[in-house]
Amino acid sequence: MFHKLHKKMTLFCISVTGFILIALSCTCLFFAESNMKRNSYTSFLKEANTVILHLQGETAISHQWLNQLHDSSNFRIYLYDNGQELFYQQLHNSTSSQEKQQETVLIDKVLKLAEKDYQLNIFQGTSSLLPVHEEFSVEDEYKRGYYASAGIIPKNNGNLSFILLFPLINQEHQILSLRFFIFIADILGIVLLTFFSWFFTGKMLIPLEENRKKQTQFVASASHELRTPLAVILSAAEALNKADSKEEQTHFIKIMAEEGKRMQHLISDMLLLANSDSKHFHLQLDTCQPDIILLSVYEKYEALAKRRQISLLLSLPDKILSDCNCDRERMIQMLSILMDNALSYTPENGQVTLSLNLSSAGKYRFCVADTGAGIADSEKKLVFERFYRSDNAHTDKEHFGLGLCIAKEIISAHKGKLWVEDNNPHGSIFFIEGAVGK
Repeated sequence: MFHKLHKKMTLFCISVTGFILIALSCTCLFFAESNMKRNSYTSFLKEANTVILHLQGETAISHQWLNQLHDSSNFRIYLYDNGQELFYQQLHNSTSSQEKQQETVLIDKVLKLAEKDYQLNIFQGTSSLLPVHEEFSVEDEYKRGYYASAGIIPKNNGNLSFILLFPLINQEHQILSLRFFIFIADILGIVLLTFFSWFFTGKMLIPLEENRKKQTQFVASASHELRTPLAVILSAAEALNKADSKEEQTHFIKIMAEEGKRMQHLISDMLLLANSDSKHFHLQLDTCQPDIILLSVYEKYEALAKRRQISLLLSLPDKILSDCNCDRERMIQMLSILMDNALSYTPENGQVTLSLNLSSAGKYRFCVADTGAGIADSEKKLVFERFYRSDNAHTDKEHFGLGLCIAKEIISAHKGKLWVEDNNPHGSIFFIEGAVGK
């Protein structure tokens, strides 16, 4: 399921980011091409004006100047003295019959466009004393683009007509190169985005996959824990129907009640964790004294510790502590979980210590220390997992492996932390810090 979801999320990320990348590239390409065309047209106008001014100021057009213009610029210039083509053009313009025909077709097209769109016939006289010219774009029969300038320059002995053509082949090559570069950059970008999206969505799905595994494990463990008391209840009910004496019936009813209470306890713990997972774990915060909380827990377990022949000690700081803001019942519940574990895994003549002090950061620190078997380093983090018990056979009927997990949820809701360390020479110490502040 997660593999298919991984593919779909990757495809979605690639589609969205790829569309944005292509859209931005097309936008940048559009403005870049527009800027290139505008700069090219501005350059054409400047050079065309320079040529027109030179033609206007000269009484005779020298071959040397025409040669320099032909060699130093991209212009093709066609001059007509009172409608007659200059001899220079026959020498320097296209020599082959095919090129000559192509030029003739292009020039005819320029003349028709000038007359049709701008009402300018360069072979007719003009009453103006200043040059008359128009600039526009034109294409030849092969769709090759040109900027064209067609006009008339009045002279003393008549009119000098001209056509200036500026080929756009360099501009078109630049635009094609830019498009190719943008295309390659987009392809590389999409390839990199593919790898990134695959990696990124994979990282995003890891917590979901882990949560699903934990959920599956939680359901399996809960089913296993519920199966045992349920089987005992069913067996006791069957035996109860067959029991003859009052004592036997009472015995089986007692067994059913005890197992029912175990199931009720387990279900309550599971509901608490479910509320925690769904962010419905609410606290009733109020001002209370931390030492009173510790005293309440001590009094609650004092008699139990005496019956089990375990020494229960209480350690409080010498100075009076200020009140704290916390959920008193939840704090007692959390400390009770730690006390249940401590008394369960501490042998006779052992010792359990409840203490309270201030950490170096000025936060309250509750401690529950025992002299039991201790917890291996490899299990110090696992003990806070759901249904985890060092007794892998699950023979301990007093604990389901949910207590420490619930304690951790309570302290997390208080924005604190819970951890365990070794208690020298043997045993464990559970620390609660930051759950409440001054």
